[in-house]
Amino acid sequence: MSSSFEQKDAVQRVKDAAQILDIIGECVSLKRAGANMKGLCPFHAEKTPSFMVNPARQSFHCFGCEEGGDVFSFMMKYYNLTFPETLKQLAQRYQITLPERQFSSEDQGKAEKRQKLFDANERAAHMYHEYLLNHAGGAQAREYLKKREITQEMITVFKLGYAPAGWDFLSNKVAKSSITLAEAEEAGLLVRKEKGGFYDRFRDRVLFPIFELTGRVVGFGGRILGEGEPKYLNTPETLIYDKGRMLFGLYQHRDAIRKSRQAVVVEGNFDLLALASYGVGNVVAPLGTALTQAQIRLLKGYADEVILLFDGDEAGIKAAMRSVPLFLAEQVAARVALLPSMHDPDTYIRAHGKEGLEKYLVSALPILEFAFEHLKDKHGTSMMGKGKILEELEPLIQASGSSPFQQSVLISEFSNKLGLDPDQVMEGFKAAARKKTRSKMGRSPVGPAPEETAQINIPLPRNQAQLLEFLVFYPKHLSRFLEAGIEDILVGNPAGSILAALQKLAAEEKEVSGPEHLMENLPEGPARSYVSRLLISSQFLRQDDQEELSEKMAEEMLVWLVRYRFKKEIKQLSDDIGSAQQNQDEKLLEELLFRKAELNKYLASMNVGDN
Repeated sequence: MSSSFEQKDAVQRVKDAAQILDIIGECVSLKRAGANMKGLCPFHAEKTPSFMVNPARQSFHCFGCEEGGDVFSFMMKYYNLTFPETLKQLAQRYQITLPERQFSSEDQGKAEKRQKLFDANERAAHMYHEYLLNHAGGAQAREYLKKREITQEMITVFKLGYAPAGWDFLSNKVAKSSITLAEAEEAGLLVRKEKGGFYDRFRDRVLFPIFELTGRVVGFGGRILGEGEPKYLNTPETLIYDKGRMLFGLYQHRDAIRKSRQAVVVEGNFDLLALASYGVGNVVAPLGTALTQAQIRLLKGYADEVILLFDGDEAGIKAAMRSVPLFLAEQVAARVALLPSMHDPDTYIRAHGKEGLEKYLVSALPILEFAFEHLKDKHGTSMMGKGKILEELEPLIQASGSSPFQQSVLISEFSNKLGLDPDQVMEGFKAAARKKTRSKMGRSPVGPAPEETAQINIPLPRNQAQLLEFLVFYPKHLSRFLEAGIEDILVGNPAGSILAALQKLAAEEKEVSGPEHLMENLPEGPARSYVSRLLISSQFLRQDDQEELSEKMAEEMLVWLVRYRFKKEIKQLSDDIGSAQQNQDEKLLEELLFRKAELNKYLASMNVGDN
């Protein structure tokens, strides 16, 4: 077991080596904004970038949703990792050897459990892949992939496999390995029998391993070769697999998507493999479900535009329409390309090639135009039909996040297509918006409003806020402020918790660290968000001669603090004097008057304003 010093030293070495711009830049398109880098936040929907990264301080903060922290907290949030997993991955990436480390029992237990599921999936993926490539029993699957023109390169890149038709291929292999049957069950690979024992979940299926963004296998999708239902079968939700937050092919194609700044979304795994086999490298697919908002948010970090390439049947149209409000909510530019009847992406690219598909994608409709054309086909252009079109179109235009001018352009365009007066349509939309606002205002709130839960501005008067900000950046002065009574004015959360964390760090270390270390020692919540915001926007980040300036500012703030405390005490004395007079307590009255006079005299001798 390593010492506490060795553990802290290893964490610090990893943090020093890990460049936050490299880590975040893989997920978010960043542009220079003064001393910071700016981009669209990967944690909430926004059209105007408010996500800031400070390379000098190795920190990030979003001024929209108030998420913030260091390189560790970003990876934990974005990739859904525990701290031990994050530390291990960064250490491996930057070739830093970690000592044996003691984490909290909760963190350690969760990390170990997750690792066992990763190990089980990795082992299974290897077994299925080897069986497909080399076993005689995999011949039928190899022939099937050949007929579908899936190249050997794609089989290797996506680590495709085959699960034979028997009920116990994997369970027998697991029984002879270091993986327990219970762990394989928890990973979704085995199913427990009612009368005891286990059987394989995947049988007679071509398997598609699902990789999370760090390259680990989290689950599988399987397409049956023979007869049987369901045609497609996926790993159930597990501790490491959340199908609504992952995309098939994103791990393999994220570089191509980032380079082109465009992602093509298809509905099926074989659609994706067919396109990839023909050289289309910016394609992804959801995992057996409709596209989710979390998946769109994931793509936002890599692409400026998403094209939905769906079948032109009723199911494809419904899938595209379901995604319209999600793209609008996430403020992601999207277009829709519905394929001709009797075609899916697989058959289309085989018939027309990569060049033909690329030409077809050029004609994809912007997502609001697609929605309009679909609603027109659905409802017709009678007066009643036009009313229904506008009724369904209004919330989509409102959700688009466009400026009022852009919304008026959209309304004018759609109104003209319907042969309606744009001004009347605009007035109708405004009336509908007012009605919704009144309806919302009339509801009884259940729990805190979203804006309240996101609020992290600490409610302190200006001078107290400046004191707190000063101590966050110059904690070496903490002891002087504690002696002057700062605890009496910085009370309650989150200001009190920040002060308590500063005291804790000062007690544990010979040299008090700066705001980055303070942020590491604060739990998720308003206090941590407040510090991460300061690391991006504080006035103290831009000041030269900081040491000399901090001494001068400390003196001025200490004088103000003492004056503030004395004035507060004088006010209390005035109240006590009134009570003593009312009670005719002459002795107490004399003591209180004397104390008040002394404090007033001391205050008069201090040459600092009252601000």
